[in-house]
Amino acid sequence: MMFSAQGSSRNHCSLLAVLCGGKVSDNKQKQPVSDYKPRYPFPELSSSGRLEVLLLNNPSIDEFRRVLESFEPNIVYLQGEQIVDGEEIGSLVLGDVDLSTPEALCGLFGSTFPTTVYLEIPNGVKLAEGLHSKGVPYVIYWKNTFSRYAACHFRQALLSVIQSSCSHTWDAFQFAHASFRLYCVRNNNIFSSNSQKQSIKPGPHLLGEPPKIDVSQPEVDMQEEEGSPENLPAVKIYDDDVTMRFLVCGSPCTLDAVLLGSLEDGLNALLSIEVSS
Repeated sequence: MMFSAQGSSRNHCSLLAVLCGGKVSDNKQKQPVSDYKPRYPFPELSSSGRLEVLLLNNPSIDEFRRVLESFEPNIVYLQGEQIVDGEEIGSLVLGDVDLSTPEALCGLFGSTFPTTVYLEIPNGVKLAEGLHSKGVPYVIYWKNTFSRYAACHFRQALLSVIQSSCSHTWDAFQFAHASFRLYCVRNNNIFSSNSQKQSIKPGPHLLGEPPKIDVSQPEVDMQEEEGSPENLPAVKIYDDDVTMRFLVCGSPCTLDAVLLGSLEDGLNALLSIEVSS
């Protein structure tokens, strides 16, 4: 099941991005939400490569449902409230409707479910499980609280894979998660707003089954005996004269399990994407 599985061409993927409205932090002097400028320039969500993006900013429930049914996106990205003058991301609220329960969130979709839902909200385990149980094949979620900067790094890595390749949800997530672990976790750059490390393993998680890669068997001469294993040539992904080499560059450092594990997962995801393309 590729990102492009729902009624569109193989080289096309559609994403419906839904952003909740911002709100003022209770611990800061109140200021208009429109006047707030983050200290980090967050990339804009826009169409690029094979990815078509439709952006909804704090829509009503009815507006979301109308767009969902007409646009039929492969991916729905739901971003929680942005806390003005703060680093954290809040709960999922559209208009005046709080969607912090599985029943409320599943009811938002009605009978139309995309292939993938990305919940960029804190403590989203139950919400993700609710969507998955209702029939969403893949749900990306966060178990803990997290900063908007950490979320931005993962989101950009995820979208970069989708923009540039016909990738499966599983492989795109694995690559983005490997990048997140290298940059945010290994460099101790993943903190909540109170700058305390989380007791829960940081980072996003994925609900869903890994893809099954089917390699078609070469055709056998009909005159040969059917079902005879010795008559079937070995299946090879690449020819004998093809050599693949990887050059991994970086600053001098001591190799550790996080670094090696992230590199392994990222390279495996890239190879899986290439084999499936």
